Amino acid sequence: MQVILLEKMQKLGDLGDEVNVKSGFGRNFLVPTGKALPANKKNREVFEARRAELEATAAKLQAEAEQRKSKLVAAGDVNIMANAGIEGKLFGSVGSTDISEALNAAGADIARNEVRLPTGALRHTGEYNVDIQLHSDVVVTVKVTISSEAQIQAQAEATEADKARVAALEEAEAIAKAQEEA
Repeated sequence: MQVILLEKMQKLGDLGDEVNVKSGFGRNFLVPTGKALPANKKNREVFEARRAELEATAAKLQAEAEQRKSKLVAAGDVNIMANAGIEGKLFGSVGSTDISEALNAAGADIARNEVRLPTGALRHTGEYNVDIQLHSDVVVTVKVTISSEAQIQAQAEATEADKARVAALEEAEAIAKAQEEA
């Protein structure tokens, strides 16, 4: 099915491009949502008459996405607490909803469907670089750190054990030095 795109679409084309898509995609998604028109002589004329209006709308959306990008950059990195075992495997997962809620709480303005997780939900603790696609041309990478109380407690215990080990070594050295002097 040949369609005329009324907006820029990632992996399809730019505004005004005539592209060939599968009939179901064009008939069930692109045309009903107003993203495309079936390619025929009448619709080409309709598109050319509306071209300036559509380009102005596209520029406005691009500018809004750039403003939202500055808010997102100002929000910075995100820390998410989740339940996990000591080895770092989460009890459940962290998905796009959790990430968008954390970013919105930090002052950003994004929707759940703008979070790109190509490998699916995050299932382990650690640091991840997550892409936020605000517009087809505006993509921001945000660092998401997932941690758990059990992991933080295990790190604290390891730190205390290291401190105790250092103190014991210093005490042993002091005793050995005292015995040498005596």
